[in-house]
Amino acid sequence: MSESKVAEMIVEDGIATITMTRPDRRNAFTQELQDYLSNVVSEITRRDDIDAVVLTGSGGCFSGGGDIKGMLKNQPKDGQPGADYRKRIYAINDWIQRLRNLEVPVIAAVDGAAYGGGFALALCADFVLCSPTARFCSVFCRIGAVPDCGIMYVLPRMIGMQRAKEIMYTGRPVFAEEAKEIGIAFAVHPADELLDAAMTLAKRLQLASRKSLALTKRITNQSLDLDSQSLLEMEAAAQEICFNTDYNRDAVARFTRKEPLLFNWES
Repeated sequence: MSESKVAEMIVEDGIATITMTRPDRRNAFTQELQDYLSNVVSEITRRDDIDAVVLTGSGGCFSGGGDIKGMLKNQPKDGQPGADYRKRIYAINDWIQRLRNLEVPVIAAVDGAAYGGGFALALCADFVLCSPTARFCSVFCRIGAVPDCGIMYVLPRMIGMQRAKEIMYTGRPVFAEEAKEIGIAFAVHPADELLDAAMTLAKRLQLASRKSLALTKRITNQSLDLDSQSLLEMEAAAQEICFNTDYNRDAVARFTRKEPLLFNWES
């Protein structure tokens, strides 16, 4: 278990559940929470006993986004440069990208608000499951800021340029059913079933080859930035790695013997 007053991580049967635990602050994107998540991502990367990650918030809120009080405290004074903000964004983007590219499936279970940085955090997941009360919002324009934490990269690739611009320009909330319809959310579940649904998905993915999923994720995350030949080269290299694993050899042997495979989504 890894915990602080802002979040905790519990690892059970190979699944790490990370819960943001400050609902009284709407699980705000404070510096303390950012530091915690950065450290947890590093820990997960080092460990071999974690096959999947479930990311959620407590108290009916995923994350309400930036810590406005902290922003006021850190605003540059008149005549002073704001370079410190750039450094802070660089630091956030470092661990955000490491989370996005973790070599295990990441599932976000979003109940309530996922605003600003909380929206970006949800977009790091491979699958976003949400409750009917979930709402996603790129709220930055309301305070005269630009979307950060990688939203401007991920969102257009997820839902298309025109729709992403509309959501970013207006700062309006996107509610659960629309989020599912346009591709932000993978599925909508009742609030009292949301975490169980996320855990069920994580457990099913545990049965797949960890190396196969890791390579598929790494390549697919880059696929929209690669030309076809570069992607095919990565595909060939990854396939050679997979074909030389014990998992693949066992699966081929099971198939030839007409035995059940370890990983069969339909069953």
